[in-house]
Amino acid sequence: MLDKIKSFLFQKDNHKSDNFDVFFDLVNSYLKREHPKISFDLSIDDKFLKEENLKIKKTLFIDKIVKQFIDFEYTKKTQETVKKELLWSGYGINSSPNIKKPQDFLRRKELAFFRENGVCNRCGNKMEKITDSHTFLIHNFEEGGGYNIENIAILCFDCNKILTNEDKNIFELHLKIRDDLYDFI
Repeated sequence: MLDKIKSFLFQKDNHKSDNFDVFFDLVNSYLKREHPKISFDLSIDDKFLKEENLKIKKTLFIDKIVKQFIDFEYTKKTQETVKKELLWSGYGINSSPNIKKPQDFLRRKELAFFRENGVCNRCGNKMEKITDSHTFLIHNFEEGGGYNIENIAILCFDCNKILTNEDKNIFELHLKIRDDLYDFI
């Protein structure tokens, strides 16, 4: 990751736009499209205005956005239920709290994915395939949560990484949002 940042800062090829306003508009559009549930603070402060090097300015701006993405407060709440016709025999028995995942867990994940239309519960990112999604239990076993469909939330790769990682140092987490934003430089 550090090598990628260095290559952005010191490359001599300026084939991409040098205009910060265009960069800002691209980033703003990307964030609204890819992460609509998060309100990002895109204000420009004195630290950015004083910076002479445009690539460093863009990098500082991206780091500010990624930090906000990581620090976004996710409110866990019980999910919508589904029609009883979609449930199967054995659903109730396998929903009880247990450290071991039930045999029909992939079916539960699929049902939760389609319930949410493939949208991440934390940031709003639209996922095309079930394999792009991760499950997250709203209430863990100690809180009485089980594998019932109302307790299963769908998360994108980045949000799952953030919620399951204790170390929130933005430079140690490999996140898709960071890579996507660096592509705009």
